[in-house]
Amino acid sequence: MSEDELNYIPAKWIEIYHYCPRIIYFIGVLKVTESEKEYMKEGKQEEEHEAEKEKRRKTLLAKRKEKILEKWINLKLSSPKLELIGIIDLAVNTNEGLKIIDIKNTDQEKLQPGYLYQTAAYALLAEEYFKKPVKNIIIYHTKNDKIFEIKLTDQIKQHVKWTITRIKQIIEKEKIPKTKFKKQCQGCGYYPQCKAL
Repeated sequence: MSEDELNYIPAKWIEIYHYCPRIIYFIGVLKVTESEKEYMKEGKQEEEHEAEKEKRRKTLLAKRKEKILEKWINLKLSSPKLELIGIIDLAVNTNEGLKIIDIKNTDQEKLQPGYLYQTAAYALLAEEYFKKPVKNIIIYHTKNDKIFEIKLTDQIKQHVKWTITRIKQIIEKEKIPKTKFKKQCQGCGYYPQCKAL
């Protein structure tokens, strides 16, 4: 990792920001890390297992008839322009073009905004790296086999850039943002620190 990349925003933080912007303050300003819980370890293992299966597959996520022409697994990319860094679970080139797939170990029925924008951030990194457009992004929920394929619009791209700006502002101003979703607070790994403020 270069000296510049140390100051880049991890794409994962885009998901975190959409869960609760206050967490960005803890990790970006106070440098507090959440203790890894058992479900987090299981999630990482499941995502790694799914990525291993993808190495052998000839079609996309084995559920679609879409033939893969080329694929990249755990592709680490960075962008000086966006000041963004991330590891893409799966990038594939198909007859329809370049697609970015993010694997999530969840059984949620609905697509969470944070997942959408994190995956879109990976797509922006891929567009810069491959010098070709990403038309669609895919978020795959492993626990219930749900696949969300979303057209990557200019509006989604702009929202990702807006989120990156907001994250940078939190870090630069060192001001703790408000939280909107009080009911998810008690399940958060940062709740003890947050409650103490």
